[in-house]
Amino acid sequence: MKISYNWLKELTGVDWPVEKMAERLTLSGTACENITPTAQYMDKVVVGKVLDLKPIAGADKIQLATVDIGPETMDVVCGAPNVAVGQKVPVALLGARLAGDMEIKKVRIKGVESSGMICSERELGISDDHSGIIVLDPDARVGRPVAEQIHFDDYILDFELTPDRADSMSAIGIARDVAALAGVKVKKPGYDIKEASTPASEFISVKIDDADACPRYAARVIRNISIGESPWWIRQKLLTAGIRPISNVVDITNLIMLETGNPLHAFDLELFGSNEVVIRRARSKEKFTTLDGVEHALTSDVLLITNGKEGVAAGGVMGGLNSEVKDATHTVLLEAAYFNPRVIRKSRKELEIVTESSSRFEKGADPNNVTHAMNRAAYLFQEICGGEVLKGIVDCYPKKIDPITVELRPGRCNAVLGTGIPSKRMRTILNGLEFEVEGEDPFKVVVPTFRPDIEQEIDLIEEIVRIEGFDSVPDATENKGPLYAPRNPRDILDAELRHLLTGAGFDEIMGHGLADSRQAKWLDAGLPQVRIVNPVSEDLDIMRNSLALTALGVIQHNVAHRILNLRLFEIGKVYFPPDKEGNWVEEDRLMLTVTGETDGNWREKPRLLDFYDLKGALDTLAEHFHWPNLQFEETTVPYLDQRMSYNLKVDNTNLGVIGQLDEGVARKFDIKQQVFLAEISLSALISESTRVVEYTPLPVYPAAPRDLAIVVDKGVRVDDIISGVKQTAGAWAESVSVFDLYTGKQIESGKKSIGIAISYRSPERSLSSGEVDAIQQDVINKLKKDFKAEVRDK
Repeated sequence: MKISYNWLKELTGVDWPVEKMAERLTLSGTACENITPTAQYMDKVVVGKVLDLKPIAGADKIQLATVDIGPETMDVVCGAPNVAVGQKVPVALLGARLAGDMEIKKVRIKGVESSGMICSERELGISDDHSGIIVLDPDARVGRPVAEQIHFDDYILDFELTPDRADSMSAIGIARDVAALAGVKVKKPGYDIKEASTPASEFISVKIDDADACPRYAARVIRNISIGESPWWIRQKLLTAGIRPISNVVDITNLIMLETGNPLHAFDLELFGSNEVVIRRARSKEKFTTLDGVEHALTSDVLLITNGKEGVAAGGVMGGLNSEVKDATHTVLLEAAYFNPRVIRKSRKELEIVTESSSRFEKGADPNNVTHAMNRAAYLFQEICGGEVLKGIVDCYPKKIDPITVELRPGRCNAVLGTGIPSKRMRTILNGLEFEVEGEDPFKVVVPTFRPDIEQEIDLIEEIVRIEGFDSVPDATENKGPLYAPRNPRDILDAELRHLLTGAGFDEIMGHGLADSRQAKWLDAGLPQVRIVNPVSEDLDIMRNSLALTALGVIQHNVAHRILNLRLFEIGKVYFPPDKEGNWVEEDRLMLTVTGETDGNWREKPRLLDFYDLKGALDTLAEHFHWPNLQFEETTVPYLDQRMSYNLKVDNTNLGVIGQLDEGVARKFDIKQQVFLAEISLSALISESTRVVEYTPLPVYPAAPRDLAIVVDKGVRVDDIISGVKQTAGAWAESVSVFDLYTGKQIESGKKSIGIAISYRSPERSLSSGEVDAIQQDVINKLKKDFKAEVRDK
């Protein structure tokens, strides 16, 4: 959802800096993800006047334009078909940087020197239109910065809205939050319609066959419309919202949708096919062609707007091809309606079309704002298109939807939040959000129909705290009120994992749980899948059965954008079909992955990230959570390289798998570099992390260190050697570690040299040299016998 910053200021009168407005909205739950300046490609672009046009020898499509830019005149080569003498146009001066990373320099074209550029909308980053240059108003002041001239010195606020906030799908909805935060009221645009004496009911009637699918449908008729280009202020609002202007009629309906959140649709009444609107379910295999020219064979899941004989629009999704507004349109049938969100969701999936209208109807438009939205549009048709608005609205509302009343206890609100917000302040917040509040304790709150997400007391409490500020809620450790509950152990574990892994240089990723069944088979064709009946897209048709699917997708995306060095982790769920008892399986897991290189510095050069970087992160976790020694058991995992594929265990409890991604699987994900990953069950991790940690006193007696260098076959596992040393030395072996591993010319082919450091210590007394030497010899004998080890001289 994109909205102009200036539009929000216009609707509220709140003049906060753009960063503050974005931050306040984000902290209140209306998350602003990006702030984009509209004039980022308009620096050094000024208003110019075309004084003269001359042909260029040897060129048919370009001319030499002499342009007055105020302090001076300049010659510019221009190939736009619509350029003409006397026009006021945007002129990019030398040094200007335009969209597409274009820098304006002095150039010579066909032997003629050009010192600037007359710009189209695409070059200024306004839209993708490159069909001709922008022609400014005749009264534009020469030499003035274009961003100021066209009032495009603005910012686009891009919001990531939660699914329940249907009211935020409009400028007024977001402005309502701004106004509540600032303690002012929204300045809603009005209308003053001068209706004709002829009733609209003489030209159109409305009949609803399925009132559950369409509780309300209203229509107006506007005659003598003149189709043309919309004024700049309308096009500006559409462009900042990412909507392409088309014509004044279509643009007005889109503007009102953005303004109010109520989608509208305009039909050419002369092409409509009758004077009757009938709303019904589609018949099985009924043919219908949408505005995009695609013919559909429908089912009863689709709600159709018909002329009594055939469909003219897929209700709430897209209009039909045969009744669209064209340049020759003179009479408009204007539709405003409320459709059941579930019906529109099914219709949209059936048609495989997502539109601005369907997005709003799916979330839940306001059924009782239909007439206001329609009247606003009719007023603009009258003012901008010269339309004659016929008298009255033909409004069919068989299933009236009334506001609900929810009780709110101020004391309960403060108990839940642990706050001391006065009742008067609560009433002010609710009134600011346009809720009607009656009574004292409890409040009886009338919830407007533009807030279908508010159903119970806790929803109202959420509204109060998001406007008051979540920072007003005290830390639970400081204020253990009647509703205080200690943190869930799982939440504590997740927080510790995040702290440790981010400290180790890993970045967290968060997947949505959906995956591509085709990619899941690349990883493990034998792993069961939970398929989605109505997937949002073909490549998100199952619930993921491995966190590796998300990790590899993230790596693929980053590598494609030349971000090659990654250390990532995710704490998330995987999903499997029902078990023998019929219970669906959701398993919590931890995924770690590394790929690329380390960051070089003045001490060391960059090197490739490898298996040991991954193991090092796991060792950090093991040390923190006091796990016993990690064990790596060779195994076969379908998506891991068979030379480096292990089960990860603690005391024979299987935690998960670790290894290197198979090269063939990596290629399928368009990844050409080595990837190492580990996937661990969090339930197993929790059980291993709840061990009672015993205190060990600091050693009193000295340690006796010994080093041992042995040569063994390359196939011998180092972990088995260490286990053998510990088993032989017993409790006196305080620590056993590998300090060297060598393969090369100095030793026999097929062999490897291992350096082992052993620290002997007794907690009860000092060990004599003879005792240590005897234990050391026992260790050597064990290694020779079990591993055919050859002891090397130091």
